[in-house]
Amino acid sequence: PVIVLNIENDLAKGSARSIEAVDIFEALDPHRDLFVAFGGHAGAAGMTLEASRLEALSQVLVAYIEDNQVDLSTKNELFLDEKLSLPDLTLEPLKNFEKLAPFGMDNKKPVFYLKDFKVENARTMGAGNTHLKLKVSQADAVFEVVAFGLGDLATEFSQTKNLELAVTLSVNKWNGQTSLQLMLVDAKVNGIQLFNIRGKNAPLPENVPVLRFSEEMPNLEKSRAIVVYDLPERLNQLKAIIQQGHFEAIYFKNEIAQPYYLTGFGTRDQFAKLYKTIYQFPEFDIRYKLKELAAYLKIDSILLIKMIQIFEELNFVTIQDGVMQVNKKAEKKAIENSHIYQELKKTVKEQELMALGTVQEIYDYLIEKDEFSN
Repeated sequence: PVIVLNIENDLAKGSARSIEAVDIFEALDPHRDLFVAFGGHAGAAGMTLEASRLEALSQVLVAYIEDNQVDLSTKNELFLDEKLSLPDLTLEPLKNFEKLAPFGMDNKKPVFYLKDFKVENARTMGAGNTHLKLKVSQADAVFEVVAFGLGDLATEFSQTKNLELAVTLSVNKWNGQTSLQLMLVDAKVNGIQLFNIRGKNAPLPENVPVLRFSEEMPNLEKSRAIVVYDLPERLNQLKAIIQQGHFEAIYFKNEIAQPYYLTGFGTRDQFAKLYKTIYQFPEFDIRYKLKELAAYLKIDSILLIKMIQIFEELNFVTIQDGVMQVNKKAEKKAIENSHIYQELKKTVKEQELMALGTVQEIYDYLIEKDEFSN
């Protein structure tokens, strides 16, 4: 329950709103001595009292909740009047409902249930993008749903699967046109929700733990949602987190520090050209000439470093204090024999998935048990 009061001339005047679990009138009515004026019902009340009695008012309400062992986490029950079919929806039913007005506590406005529809788009509106407007379709019928105060959930509403809505009907008059629109009362989803926030300007959701593998890991023991901000060098660590957690929502940002999926893992021609180039030099100082070599070979620096590491692993070159020397007596070996090369191929494949795959493809891969896992 919430009580909002304005204090003026040492008098506090305002109103209270409550949830079904707390009968606000029953809680405060026995203490009328606190008030100059008081009245209301189970869900709401109005009051005036001396400002000096605000602490006593707070204590009365807390005592009522504790004495009655009220579970404040309990949500109000929402009664749905009928399932809504968008293709059958016209202004005529709304005119009939308006004959039942005025609506209030004992004569609630009809609430309808909507499922099996598609969210065509979700956009924010109002000052500060506070509110949300959805365009939803079912068969050939398209309607707008207005959700006040939910502008920060535009990403969620536009990408959520198995979304179900509770709505009321309303008339929208704009530019001389009259249309029927839906007003959101509540929403429900089924199953884990996967959100793509890989876009450059996509905002991070508020109050959701963020996985940054370059930083200390957050405590995820009680988390029901996470943001995958960046990626570990190999995805085994991320797979373990996803498989061990009990997440209801996962947001994929998937920042990649070293994008090998853009460079590839090196072609035969690239390896041959690299070897031919460095073979001409008795010594090559890679600390100072790596960028020049990358520019000459037209190979990205991050890939070139891996290629040199592969040569070193295969004993084609030796590196000491940043100086690389070609081993001209090295045994001939296939690049594929390199463990570093094989790991690089896996990294490229994983990065391609995380950068370009759908969020469902990413999730399916992350929850897939490894062959040798317990």
